[in-house]
Amino acid sequence: MQLVSPLYFSFVQPKLCRGSYPREINLAFLKTLQLKYIVSLTPDPITDNPVLSKFCEEQGIEAVHIRCTGTYSKDKPKVKRKKKPVPIEYDVVVRCVQFLINKNHYPCYIHCSNGQLVTSLVIACLRKLCYWSTVSIFNEYLTYMSSINIHERKFIENFNLEIEVNGLDMTDKAPWILASKMKTAGENDLLPSLRFHGI
Repeated sequence: MQLVSPLYFSFVQPKLCRGSYPREINLAFLKTLQLKYIVSLTPDPITDNPVLSKFCEEQGIEAVHIRCTGTYSKDKPKVKRKKKPVPIEYDVVVRCVQFLINKNHYPCYIHCSNGQLVTSLVIACLRKLCYWSTVSIFNEYLTYMSSINIHERKFIENFNLEIEVNGLDMTDKAPWILASKMKTAGENDLLPSLRFHGI
């Protein structure tokens, strides 16, 4: 049996992987990951697809849909990507963080329609919670995108929200997402932070 990974597939962290919208040809590969969750950053949930819905049911995978309407429509006039606004809002990133911070949600596969722009923006913002340098974040981003426009750069750089995390025991926090760090003078107000409310 041939195993075919989704386009742009890679591991973000152990037990967290990313890629494009799963196709039927990818299901045998995804089965090997023993996933608990698939997080879809798409206009419609993958459960609308009968093949993917059946796959999730058979494998005991819970499909989580975080609605993201930022896809490029054929009906809209063509605009060069360097002039296009970012196709997601910060609330999409916040909802992803609130879900992915719980280690009990792993193994997990996160995807958008093509595995590039929306997923890359979310992962770039997640990297800020790991205190990656801006250079490292943009280098990883450019692995999946041929370039980064000014809107995408600003979206990532300006992601400095305080994210509320409710009802999570600190022992269940994913170890790769840092809860706090002493900021240097130059970092003030540039990094996102997490505020935990225990159970």
